[in-house]
Amino acid sequence: MNKKLLSFFNSPKLVKTKERLRTLSDSLPKIKLKRITKTKREKVVRSRKQKLVAALPWALLIVVVFQGIFAVMIYGLKKEDKVTRAVASVIPFPVALANHNVVTYDDYLKEKDYIHHFYGATKQENVNFNEIDRQILDQLVENKIVGFQAWRYGIEVTDSDIDGTLATVVEENGGQEQVEKVLKDLYGLDMKSFRRLINNQLLREKINEDVIAHVTARHILVRVNQDASEADVAAAKAKIDDYLKQIKEGADFGEIAKKHSEDIGSNEQGGQLSPFARGEMVEAFSNTAFTTPVGEISDPVRTEFGWHIIKVEARKGVVEDKFIDWLSQLKKDSVILKLI
Repeated sequence: MNKKLLSFFNSPKLVKTKERLRTLSDSLPKIKLKRITKTKREKVVRSRKQKLVAALPWALLIVVVFQGIFAVMIYGLKKEDKVTRAVASVIPFPVALANHNVVTYDDYLKEKDYIHHFYGATKQENVNFNEIDRQILDQLVENKIVGFQAWRYGIEVTDSDIDGTLATVVEENGGQEQVEKVLKDLYGLDMKSFRRLINNQLLREKINEDVIAHVTARHILVRVNQDASEADVAAAKAKIDDYLKQIKEGADFGEIAKKHSEDIGSNEQGGQLSPFARGEMVEAFSNTAFTTPVGEISDPVRTEFGWHIIKVEARKGVVEDKFIDWLSQLKKDSVILKLI
């Protein structure tokens, strides 16, 4: 060790300081820590549990009274003040049930706010708000039924879907600022709330596209009036029979449609129709299209427009009803309870 450092540690001053500290330490009172026995520790824990159990009924009573007060304010008085709204945003007070799906008071107020705002902003007179509010609740119940069916069939709306629709709305309505202004002024909505409405609409559209059965088909039409003479009806039938014969002998359906179909809305496209659900066309046409196998051509069928032959090219979906009819039946089959 360095001699200077060694001489420092052995210096009289440092030695004297060490002795003083040792003397001071010896003079301090000794603190004895009491050891808590296992039995005593268990007694303390048991005491705390007993106090907690004793307090629990009071805590539950406070919660029940608290909820009871606001239940009266919601179900009895239909309060919509800030305090009630704040509580309803935390506690899901149900205002309607659709099977096992719940519509909360918070859901109801959000929907009601923007619809009432619209009527106020547009200064409409003689509005029956009681009827409007009933329709709002019906719509929310319907949304729950639609949402459950979407879950059942594995259909979902993604953020990307909403972004795409929102981008189209913005582009077609004067830009982001203009859309935000209209939403705020007319409906009292922000973009987040608007996205929620878009989600509900897209969910319905996706169900209509993927669950409701649709047929893709071509057709050829020979027109004849409903009150036409038997001779005219027979002449039109002879034409459609001839076109069917040519197709069966190898002629292209689309080419025959371009040349001879009298449906000006589809003949230039070779008779191609947009996909349609059952009931969206006149009954005889719709029934024939939905009963003709994919890839085959129907026998001639007469409608109010004349004689048709139909080539079914594709079919998708599992529910052979129009969306509105299917949803109406679902509502009839559902257990629906309204509490306000």
